[in-house]
Amino acid sequence: MTPAATEGPIRATLIDIANCIGCRACQVACKQWNEKDGEKTALEDQLGFQNPATLSAKTFTLIAFHETENPNKPGGVESAFVMQRCLHCLEPACVSACPTTALYRQSDGPVSYNVDDCIGCRYCMLACPWDVPTAEWNSHAPKISKCTHCADRAVQPPPVAFNGQALSEDAARQFANTMAIPACVKACPADALRYGTREEMLALAHKRIADRPGRYVDHVYGEKELGGTSVLYLSAVPFEKLGFPTYGEKPFPVFTKTALGAVPPAVMAVGAMLGAAYAFFRKRAQAVADASAASNHAQGHGHVEFEILGSKLLTPFNWVLVLLMAFGAVSLVARFALGLGGSTNLSDTYPWGLWILFDLVWIAVAAGAFAMAGVIYVFQRKDLYGLGRSAVLTGLLSYSFVTVTLLADLGLPWHAYALALNAPEHSAMFEVSWCVGLYVTILMLEFLPVPFGHFGYHQAAAALRRWNGAYVTGAVTLFIYLMSRNVLYALATAVIFGTLAWIFRARDQKAEPIMLAIAAVTLSTMHQSSLGSLYLLMPNMLAAQWWSPVMPVSFFLSSIAAGTALVILVEMWIAKGWRRPLEITRLASVGQITFWALLVYLVFRLGDMAVRNQLSGAFAGSLGMAFAAEIILGGVLPLILLARKSLRQRADVLCVASLLAVVGVAYNRMNVVLFAMTFRGRMPWGAPESYFPSTVEWGISIGLIAATIFLFGLGARLMPVLSKAQPIEGH
Repeated sequence: MTPAATEGPIRATLIDIANCIGCRACQVACKQWNEKDGEKTALEDQLGFQNPATLSAKTFTLIAFHETENPNKPGGVESAFVMQRCLHCLEPACVSACPTTALYRQSDGPVSYNVDDCIGCRYCMLACPWDVPTAEWNSHAPKISKCTHCADRAVQPPPVAFNGQALSEDAARQFANTMAIPACVKACPADALRYGTREEMLALAHKRIADRPGRYVDHVYGEKELGGTSVLYLSAVPFEKLGFPTYGEKPFPVFTKTALGAVPPAVMAVGAMLGAAYAFFRKRAQAVADASAASNHAQGHGHVEFEILGSKLLTPFNWVLVLLMAFGAVSLVARFALGLGGSTNLSDTYPWGLWILFDLVWIAVAAGAFAMAGVIYVFQRKDLYGLGRSAVLTGLLSYSFVTVTLLADLGLPWHAYALALNAPEHSAMFEVSWCVGLYVTILMLEFLPVPFGHFGYHQAAAALRRWNGAYVTGAVTLFIYLMSRNVLYALATAVIFGTLAWIFRARDQKAEPIMLAIAAVTLSTMHQSSLGSLYLLMPNMLAAQWWSPVMPVSFFLSSIAAGTALVILVEMWIAKGWRRPLEITRLASVGQITFWALLVYLVFRLGDMAVRNQLSGAFAGSLGMAFAAEIILGGVLPLILLARKSLRQRADVLCVASLLAVVGVAYNRMNVVLFAMTFRGRMPWGAPESYFPSTVEWGISIGLIAATIFLFGLGARLMPVLSKAQPIEGH
């Protein structure tokens, strides 16, 4: 568990760059105190006297060398030595990112780390605006490394004797105060480092500026940047010339706090609205059915029957899938045998790579499961009922294998239990982890009636119908409590979903699984949007065309378009690959849903950019071309192709439009994760590394895709997943 926070005023270090002589005594003292080995390095011309190049798992403090033009200095050049280390933000983004509170801020300032709670997700490395945290890539249990402001020195008990002589109370206090300061401060011989309360250090900094205005830039770096830091800088050279990033005063965690703070009320509101919508549309559907029966003109769509796919399993195509699955299995073994650093090309510059991209794309396009559940059951589109089972099976397989990728991507997956033991304040990773995990159980419960009914487990099927509402109520209530740690929120959620479960309880074997559908839509709304919340902490890295404070909404809206479009493509693949009739009328109806989802997404996203004055320059430069391709080819063009019913009824047009929509959303996630991000490497940003996925990374990703396709085919051959081909009247 996280150690108790130390009480007292905020402690701070003032770094006077103008006084630093570059002796590196602080760098050596830091290594000695933290017992870190030296690094094998080479002197690089572009770095001058700086060595090593960046912060690392072995180097928490680094003296960076800078030369700037100054005609008043000999040779017209002025040297500056900048101490680089964690700035210990007052509102640290790394702490906000951490899903297990392994990183935590003590009340007196230091941002500390507890490896026992760390799952190795490395979200903190991307969230840190100063690029400080590093990972032990050469270890099979790679923990996070960073300066802790020597918090462990501050908690040492005061000595009672020195050289065998008892110390007086004053002497003991003086000795303890001397030892309690950070090792770097204690080692500095040039008065470049001072340590005390933040108020004292700010007063000292402003006094030095006032006393010698010609010597210092009139700015204390860290006083207000991103809400303020516990490490403050004075400089004779403008900070931007020394590589210091220019940030505003608003802390990045404000964005995630706002987004995740909306989750509990959003869950309650979405659940209540879905319940009301279901009651309305069910009543309307019943009225239509009654009117049809009274007039003896049946306008319903008839009972949909399902059948088992009657074809052999081990086809040449499936043998290829088996080989790819074997490749993936070998890669998965290699991942854990070689360790994260030994099996991937991830680094301190690229702590996230192919697997995170893979997960974000896969989760987005697998949204068809919740979208179809909502459309079929909540909005009573029973003409699309025949697509429900295949959509749910696709979603169940996709999300199950996403969790496999996530486990492979964790540096310390055996600490995953920490997600249940800790309560981070506003971590998007925590929300996504729990929401996806609970959603997988909902998908499983949605699909279980298929094998239960086929293999004769009627009592189990009856129990599932009877109790799924209770499970949904318990699961969603647990989720809200974990997100808020607020008993009132949890009770309100239990009342709302419990009431819906009672009203819509199963009364016969024909009861619809409406509570599972409501849970599927509600939880998917939360985790699809919170995947966007992951990147709210990175406005300094993600290009303006993609970063927005309302990214969560854009992620959710785009997932509906991608998910419904993939349902169309899967059904077309089934029809072509397994020589089944293509029911174009039904797929055209899904295409209409894709059209409206895509239209709402594009209007919202472009409208948001216009409101934030980001639209005028969005198409300029190399990233402007990428943005144009994403919006026009992946958005506007499929929108045009899906706009008319006559075009949607053409299989070739519907296929192209759906493919463009899926690729457009997938490309959006690619841009967010990799292509539109600026990866500067670790502080002081002198030697960023390159990245291309390793064979193991490709192997696991490709193997899981192959497993999804293979197991879908296996499921269709063992259970009635596919609907029997039959004419379906227009809706």
